[in-house]
Amino acid sequence: MTNSVGRPQQGQGCVLVGRAQECAVLDALLRDARGGRSGALVLSGPVGVGKSALLTRAADGAADLRTLRVSGVESELAFGFAGVHQLVLPLVLAIPSLPEPQRLALETVLGRGHHEPPEPYLVGLAVLTLLADAAAQRPVLVVVDDAQWLDDESLTVLSFVARRLHGDRVALVVGLGTPANVPVGFEDAQHLELQGLPPADARELLTSHDEREVAPDVADRLVIATGGNPLALIELPAVLSADQLRGTVPLPEPLPMGPGLAQLFEPWLRMLDDAARDLLLLTSAERVGDVRLLRRASVLTSMEWAKAVDAVETSGLALFVPNVEFRHPLVRSAVYYAATPSERRAAHAALGGALDAEDQLDRRAWHLAAAAAEPDERIALELEAAADRLRLRGGVSAAVAYLSRAAELAGDPSRAADRLLEAARAELTAGRGARAKSLLDRAGATGLNHEQSANAAWTAALMQLLAGDVREAGELLARTLPDVSGDDPELALGVCVAADAIALAGSHLLEPLTRAAIVEGTRRLCGATRMPAPMPMLVTGTASQLSTGERDATPLLRAAVTEATTLGMDLERAAGHHVHVVYFDAVLAAVGMLDDQSWDELTRAWEELSRRTGVLVALPLALGLRSWLEVLQGRPGSAASHLAEAGDLASFAGVHGLLGTPPAAQVLADAWHGDEDATRAGARRMMQQGHERGQGIAVDQAYAALTLLELSCGRYDAALRTAQRCVSHDTMGLGTLALADLIESATRCRQQDLAEDALARLSERAGALGTSWARGLLLRSQALLATVDEAGDLFNEAITELARTTLAPEQARTNLMYGEWLRRARRRRDARQPLRDALEVFQAIGAEQFASRTAAELAATGEQVRKWAADATAALTPQEAQIARLAASGARNAEIAAQLYITTSTVEYHLRKVFVKLGVTSRTQLAQASLAS
Repeated sequence: MTNSVGRPQQGQGCVLVGRAQECAVLDALLRDARGGRSGALVLSGPVGVGKSALLTRAADGAADLRTLRVSGVESELAFGFAGVHQLVLPLVLAIPSLPEPQRLALETVLGRGHHEPPEPYLVGLAVLTLLADAAAQRPVLVVVDDAQWLDDESLTVLSFVARRLHGDRVALVVGLGTPANVPVGFEDAQHLELQGLPPADARELLTSHDEREVAPDVADRLVIATGGNPLALIELPAVLSADQLRGTVPLPEPLPMGPGLAQLFEPWLRMLDDAARDLLLLTSAERVGDVRLLRRASVLTSMEWAKAVDAVETSGLALFVPNVEFRHPLVRSAVYYAATPSERRAAHAALGGALDAEDQLDRRAWHLAAAAAEPDERIALELEAAADRLRLRGGVSAAVAYLSRAAELAGDPSRAADRLLEAARAELTAGRGARAKSLLDRAGATGLNHEQSANAAWTAALMQLLAGDVREAGELLARTLPDVSGDDPELALGVCVAADAIALAGSHLLEPLTRAAIVEGTRRLCGATRMPAPMPMLVTGTASQLSTGERDATPLLRAAVTEATTLGMDLERAAGHHVHVVYFDAVLAAVGMLDDQSWDELTRAWEELSRRTGVLVALPLALGLRSWLEVLQGRPGSAASHLAEAGDLASFAGVHGLLGTPPAAQVLADAWHGDEDATRAGARRMMQQGHERGQGIAVDQAYAALTLLELSCGRYDAALRTAQRCVSHDTMGLGTLALADLIESATRCRQQDLAEDALARLSERAGALGTSWARGLLLRSQALLATVDEAGDLFNEAITELARTTLAPEQARTNLMYGEWLRRARRRRDARQPLRDALEVFQAIGAEQFASRTAAELAATGEQVRKWAADATAALTPQEAQIARLAASGARNAEIAAQLYITTSTVEYHLRKVFVKLGVTSRTQLAQASLAS
């Protein structure tokens, strides 16, 4: 049986996955044999680790050698010289030519004559002679597999041969169980002890032997559970369902055994008496390996504990001091699945009966559930309570397993559906949408009542939203909203905040029927249900935005943003497990209000909450929205770091769809940097995804980035066209920003009427919003259309207003426009300072096109412009920059590791690289370095 995935190499056979070093040793052994030098190699390792595959590879790579094979067979242990018989059978025609003593000895052990009982060494000498004679004609490879099952006499002969092979062109390769089994006489042979494959190689082997999809987290679990054992990685997929491999259904615990693995362990199990097998079964059923618990459980089964432990430890299958340690993780599965279902249930019942302490209730519930052969609501309630406790400790996966089993044990289909729906929402929170879908399907099969159907649809809508399909999410919720009543406040609140998120993300691409359903349904529920602040204002404000527009929505949404910001971390208490969707809604509302301060505070609080609670499905979204603001704030380094982390986490949590690929912040950053190719490619991809998934906000974010790019290059006709698209869609926040860009473009294109119409709209909106950002944009736009006498004061007022925001690039753009106006008014000396201020910001953030324009304007005033020196931190990768900033702020390595979900060794590795790149030698110097934050 083989377990390889070949990778061709020049001039030799395939290299087994993860076994390049071992293959190199084998190849060297064969080269030596061809060159006239003999050698012996012992391969040891646990069952299934790949010894047979390596032996097969050696034989396959030795087509020019004569290959002789020997396989140890347990049933032949009692037959002396059985292995020798296998070895010399192909050479039997050469036996008559052996020296007589050797011939007689060998014929005797082969049953070909009746002579005096031979000495093993004489038989060994006969075998050595046969091999040497054969090698004189053609190099010989002897492959011995499962040497631990060879009879003692054959092992003695082989060890004799191994010690005496020198210049005989013979290669001997022996595979056996563990290093402890190395036969006497092989101690001096070259020895390779095989371990499980490294994780990356193990995953490659796992996925290459089964055409079905294997989810990354499932692959990781199988690699860990098998210890990287190649045979197990090949066998296990064959006994797992497609849903289990995709991760839509949890893996069984413990993992089942494939037929090949089960057969390999059967001989060890057959050697045990009943008590030892019963103890091993108890041990296999108990995941923790608690020896005291096993002892208590053994009393309930009337087992002789000491005797059973001695037998198991003597077998080498497991040790019990200080905790249970199996010879290999696969032993546990082999023992568990070798037992009958009734035997397994009895073991779990004994373990459950032995668990009675207050801190053992979760384990007790699990074992009692495993012992149950039919529905039992009492046990189901214990599982449900345990799931609640587990979720409080962050054990989402375990909670889902408990709820799923509780559903199976429920006598009432309605109770089963409730538990499955709850489990689906838990899986969704953990970012496992496929598993959530599977649980929803199971719940639907139970026959849902009216309320449960609405609950399932709400969960499915959230699942689609997180996957990025806003259109599908909206359609699901539109069908569900009429069926939701105010009698279930929790469901009403969840449906309303989900509807808000869909409305804000869908924007102008929201289907009319969906729009109408959201407006009507959320208003009705908000009036019929008592909701904690700031939800009523968020819900009614979004409904007003969809139906009557900015005029009615702005006061409500502005109040909601203020309330959310004021609550801070108390928002978690108010919103409960809806808090992450509420944060999403509140942040987008802050964007719509052009309230950069609240946008900053809310994303910081959301990020902190997501990190603290470990809700990785929310953290990428918080980081994505935060990085968008950081680009607008002129903090490209921090934005890049957060984007890199968000991308990694989004892949893990399955929320790339809503974050976007590429994310909006990346495309906007490319536009600021003046990277035309990247901006246009990213914008095209965003628009394509936006239209496919109904994400209107993504479409307008793309148009906003293109507008900025065109403005930076001075292409005002093109900027006017993209800005008009944004204005016509009027997505929250983006439509207002586009009005200012439209006014700038229109004035440059001498389209006065268009600019004045846009200014009127911006004036009304900025007055309603009342933020410094909105007022600054209005004042700047007024300056562009003002008379010569008024424009200067308006530009100065705009710069002062924008200085109250966190948006340095926007202030720099205003300084550039003001400098341009002053120079054209022949006030070259006055133009220099605003142009200097603008150039400093543009160079600091890497806005190359804006910097070039500003430098040209400054040069036109007669000032000598110094060449721009690139920031040393540009050489840092996003993760290096993020770690550097945290270290510079005083965070310790352990704190950085905890925040970024990496190891301390990874932090140390990256910091060493940072020090070299920045030319610093201490954290003090690092803190003084220019890190774009």
